[in-house]
Amino acid sequence: MAHEICLIAPYTELADVAREVGETFDRGFDVKLANLEDAIGLLPELEAAGYRVLISRGKTADLLRKHTALPVIGIEINSYDILRVLADLIGTQSRIAIVGYAGIIRDFTKMADTLGISSYAILFEQTDALGYEQLQNVVRAKLARDPVDLMIGDTIPLSRFAPLCPAFRLISSGPEGVGKALESAAALLDAIDLERVNRDHLSTVLDLFEKAVFSLDQEGRVTHANRAASSVFQRSRAEMMGLPIEAVDPSLAIAHDILARGAWEVGQVVETRFGRMVCYLYPIVSDGVGRGMVFAMERVERLYTVEQKVRHQEQQQSRFTAQYRLDDYITEDAEMRARLDLMKRYAATDATILITGESGTGKELLAQGIHRCSRRAHGPFVAVNCGAFPASLLESELFGYVEGAFTGASRKGKKGVFELAHKGTLFLDEIGELDKALQTRLLRVIQERELMRLGSEQPIPVDIRLVAASNRDLEDVVAAGDFRQDLFYRLNVLKFETVPLRDRRDDIVPSALHLLCRHAHAYGSAARDLDPALRRMLVGYDWPGNFRQLSNIMERIAIIAAGPVVDLRSAGPALADICGPSRRPLKTCGNCDLIEGSLGDIRDRIVARVLSEEHGSRSRTALRLGIDRSTLGRWLKDGTDAAGVAE
Repeated sequence: MAHEICLIAPYTELADVAREVGETFDRGFDVKLANLEDAIGLLPELEAAGYRVLISRGKTADLLRKHTALPVIGIEINSYDILRVLADLIGTQSRIAIVGYAGIIRDFTKMADTLGISSYAILFEQTDALGYEQLQNVVRAKLARDPVDLMIGDTIPLSRFAPLCPAFRLISSGPEGVGKALESAAALLDAIDLERVNRDHLSTVLDLFEKAVFSLDQEGRVTHANRAASSVFQRSRAEMMGLPIEAVDPSLAIAHDILARGAWEVGQVVETRFGRMVCYLYPIVSDGVGRGMVFAMERVERLYTVEQKVRHQEQQQSRFTAQYRLDDYITEDAEMRARLDLMKRYAATDATILITGESGTGKELLAQGIHRCSRRAHGPFVAVNCGAFPASLLESELFGYVEGAFTGASRKGKKGVFELAHKGTLFLDEIGELDKALQTRLLRVIQERELMRLGSEQPIPVDIRLVAASNRDLEDVVAAGDFRQDLFYRLNVLKFETVPLRDRRDDIVPSALHLLCRHAHAYGSAARDLDPALRRMLVGYDWPGNFRQLSNIMERIAIIAAGPVVDLRSAGPALADICGPSRRPLKTCGNCDLIEGSLGDIRDRIVARVLSEEHGSRSRTALRLGIDRSTLGRWLKDGTDAAGVAE
């Protein structure tokens, strides 16, 4: 079929007018000649032909609307049509009768009176009330009582009542009315097409949802179901259309209660025949009247999966985010404050920084503060402890690998920390523990600012700011031949040395109070202050573990504290590590063999002695020696006689 609009003309003159208008109308249409019952009989042919909009006039249009689902546009009688019929009667003595349906010719009598034409109207509402024979008797009786020269009417009066009068004029539609009806039909088609596009778009969007989504009418019947709903409830969409929602699954009858209340309901769990579902019910209310509902649901298991993904993403984001600023480094020490001011100037550059100092003095806090003060603050902050991995594993952590690089490698490959830190800061802690072979690879990355993943020959450029830290004197490590001198110089561009807590006595109490309040908040403790005796005791201790050790002690105190001010006596159980008998200093003697032999031998004997005094506790041994537990483990593994002692 070429056209989507069909105009059904009740009389020949209208068909001719329509064809004339069609010559200037920019949208094609067809014209059929049929009136009343003939038009109704033509409907099956019109519907089968695929017409989308029909046009007709008068009673024919009314009858078509009652017998077809297709939209029907009526050709309205306008002022031009009336004037064409009445124009030559102006100023004459002719008396006219206007006969027909009130809804069609209601304006004729007003126009005739305005033009000074003598007239009266015989109007009726519908053929169902009186048969045509009865109507004919009514018209004949009226004309007998009040004769006229001319009858004016539509096609029905023409066919039924024309013989009762000397002359008859048909009210015909002109090009204006036909053109307006055609424009209305074209606008309606455009609106239908737009609505269909929007509906198809919405349907496509809903089909992309993993949730099962139903649209319900105000009675709770299905008006739309997306692809997921069809899959979950194992029915085609056609099967579900028009069904009460409880017929899809009995558990979904909860929709009726929500429709009645008109309030949203989110998160209700129902047990369907196809598993547990979380429901989202959104009633549609307009002008205070319920118009239906959108009913969505998803499997409970999927919520668990989504939650795990969100948590993993949050962990990944927090893993590469700097939490601390340089202002978070608590100090009242004038020398340390001057060093921090210098550090802020360092942070403003992209130069490599080497931070040295004892364990527990806040080297990573400083590294995070540098990142937060730099132009890379919005980029990732990635930290890796070089002493926490075996050399073989650390290489893949640093540089990443491609698929099949080694046995057990992920099929997707993996980015190393250098790639993860692109456009941000990479912090390499305990850099002095780096294997000699990895030192060579690291040197090349620093020099060339590009790397190659394990198993790959494709260089990858990286833009990072490097911050390294060590609790060992790297110059001594270089002198011992365990660290590349050229790498040391590459790292030692800007140097910052932390000051141990024992050399900053004024910082002990402020730091202790800050840590106490932080831990008290975490544990819901009332502890907020330390009494003078406890403060003096803390200031008098040397703190070989520095701030890390102090934080541990304050955490214990926060947990056991009974009130806001903690005294020395009540804090006793938390101070056992720093006040107990095992805290005695390591004794030396002038002629003993403790310091005989090589540096390695001396180290092994000292480690063995302290480990024995601490009854095999590696944690307390590392604390006394002022080293990390991982460093102690490597020393023991390297050959100390105490390596087999239990934890």
